[in-house]
Amino acid sequence: MRKTKAITALVLSLGLAFSFGFSAYAQQPDVDFIDVSHHNAQKGLPLSFYQTIKRGGVKGVVVKVSEGSYYVDPAASVNVANAKQAGLIVNAYHFARFKSNDQAKSEANWFDKKLKLVGFDKNKDGYVVVDVEDPNLSNSPSKLTEYTNTFIKQMHNLGYKRVDLYSGSYYYNSRLLPKSLIIDKPWLASYPSNPQKGQPTANFSNGRGAWQWSQSYRFVDMSGYGYFDANEDYASKYTNKAAGGVGTIQDISLIDYMKSKGMDASFANRAKLAKEYGIANYTGTAAQNLALLSKLQTNTKPAKTNLSNSKLTTNPKVVTGKYRLMTGTFKTKTDLHKAAVKLKDKEKIAVYEVDKSGLRLMTGTYVGKEDADQMAAKIKKEFGWVVYVKGE
Repeated sequence: MRKTKAITALVLSLGLAFSFGFSAYAQQPDVDFIDVSHHNAQKGLPLSFYQTIKRGGVKGVVVKVSEGSYYVDPAASVNVANAKQAGLIVNAYHFARFKSNDQAKSEANWFDKKLKLVGFDKNKDGYVVVDVEDPNLSNSPSKLTEYTNTFIKQMHNLGYKRVDLYSGSYYYNSRLLPKSLIIDKPWLASYPSNPQKGQPTANFSNGRGAWQWSQSYRFVDMSGYGYFDANEDYASKYTNKAAGGVGTIQDISLIDYMKSKGMDASFANRAKLAKEYGIANYTGTAAQNLALLSKLQTNTKPAKTNLSNSKLTTNPKVVTGKYRLMTGTFKTKTDLHKAAVKLKDKEKIAVYEVDKSGLRLMTGTYVGKEDADQMAAKIKKEFGWVVYVKGE
């Protein structure tokens, strides 16, 4: 069922059906900003979500836009538009896959095109970030640092003045050469069991930037949106341009607005416009319609690069075939079972306990190596396990 009729009611509920607050410890770190992708909501998070967290003190958001030189996140355009409309400072990130200087330049060019596609303004919006954490990148710290610097320089050449780096704390200090990077005060992840405000456990060996202190933060009374990465911002890169108030949108539905402007408001034309604005897989959800409405109201022009002429559009399955993930070995069946329960609860995926040259966990199949690689990296980061990607 299409939800265009309910847009006005959604936007006007600024009492919003959610209450906002922080749980856990009194000295818990601040949630200065969060990062989001299609994993949080396949078709993008609604305006009401962003309005609510803005009222609760969150100042910024970092939206996943692209990956490698083949993928654009299908929720990016909606997330960018709705977060902007709520008055949050909008930043954007790219997941790096580069293994040479040429690939680094190519990925920077791809990121630039997709930033334009999803409505990111390099002059008015916040930072663009390169996410360097893929375990399959170069094992040579000097080479990976060189490729990362090449990406950053290319972004500067393309006119982006605010460029930053994200990584895990251990990865940053072991797989890169922090003092040789042309960016200092990075955004680093480290997840202690009892995080404390202003006491980052990340090793900021080249200046303190931002600390991602949780990857499983839930907003009170908004558990339906799942888990988020929570971040405390020390260098004010991601939060220092946030608007004071909570943004709203004109009290009118997308269909009514289009009719008032003499536009064709049919579903077919809305889908066509959505595609031009980088709103992927348009079905007329409230989040998609609000994003499209805000772009039309602000007279934003569609980028020349759109979903039709993106090299591989939103499909990450570049390397076809079926793959499974296999962990390293566990000492006992009890340890194996506990690990299986943790992984199932966290990722909501199929997990099997197997005895293959030792006690191991095996996942269900992934169609496409990029998806399998990405989940393997996530599991390694979350649980610290050895994870292998096995083709079938």
